[in-house]
Amino acid sequence: MKVLLLAGGDSSERNVSLDSGAAVFKALKNLGHEVVALDPATNQSLLDKKGMEYIADKSAKQEVLFPEKTDNIPILSFKSQEWREVEVVFIGLHGGVGENGAIQNLLDLAGKKYTGSNMTTSAVAMNKAIAKRLFESADILTPDWELYRLKDIPVGNVLINDICNRFEFPIIVKPNDGGSTIGLSKVNKEAELLEALEKAAAESKEILVEHFIAGRELTVAVLDGRAFPVVEIKPKNELYDYEAKYTKGKSEYIAPAPIDEELSRKMRETARKVFDMVGASGAVRIDFILDKSGKYYCLEINTLPGMTSLSLVPMAAKCEGITFEQLIEMMLQSALKK
Repeated sequence: MKVLLLAGGDSSERNVSLDSGAAVFKALKNLGHEVVALDPATNQSLLDKKGMEYIADKSAKQEVLFPEKTDNIPILSFKSQEWREVEVVFIGLHGGVGENGAIQNLLDLAGKKYTGSNMTTSAVAMNKAIAKRLFESADILTPDWELYRLKDIPVGNVLINDICNRFEFPIIVKPNDGGSTIGLSKVNKEAELLEALEKAAAESKEILVEHFIAGRELTVAVLDGRAFPVVEIKPKNELYDYEAKYTKGKSEYIAPAPIDEELSRKMRETARKVFDMVGASGAVRIDFILDKSGKYYCLEINTLPGMTSLSLVPMAAKCEGITFEQLIEMMLQSALKK
């Protein structure tokens, strides 16, 4: 099967996407598929001139160097013969237009099958405030929250006062439509709030503030309604932040999580409920926090979860005896059935 792999992109999660792309490319080749890999931000191939090796070279955080554009590097367009031969698109993008429904809409218009959820589901899941409203409508616990639009209240004293009157510290401040915890901060006191707001505002025009709940970080991967075992994340940092997520040794992962069997069943059922509620398809990941009283809170849903060596969906699938390559093939088959 001819597969177009999309990785890179222009979001703050570019490097994570390139790492996912490398792992997915290797799996697709091992599965016997013909693979074309493209970075939609540059319209350049991510493969060598022979199309055999993945060559994205990360020289600095959030930057990637590519070879000079030559006639030997295939540049895809909707009119090209190579594009017409593509049978399915594997979306390895994270954040930005890759995850907010824009790419999905484009592929729908082009009549191409693709992995993951459709435009509407992607847009809903990417907008944390909308997702939280859906959680609440279905009586799914989520931390108390408030959305602040910077066009209405810019970062400054008015916004700080509003947040201080609305919440007790500590709180979490994050972009409403970001991922990989980029722009996220835990704020313990008012003096830390301005810096946190500026950090989030650098990533989004909408800021989500939510009550911080101390507890265990848990996540459930769902593939077309099949919920995999719960995975626990134990970061060495105070938070499961960007460094803890993508630096080897910065977090411990326990799969399956050492929790009560009944609790595991309930969390997996909640994850399936969220999956169905937003109309998801393919592989998604739903994140939870479990407090000391045994209550678990749904934090968010990720419709394009990472596929790196440290990623949680492959880790959860492995608990069910599913190898990384089998998982990738299952995602492809899911796309073809849509």
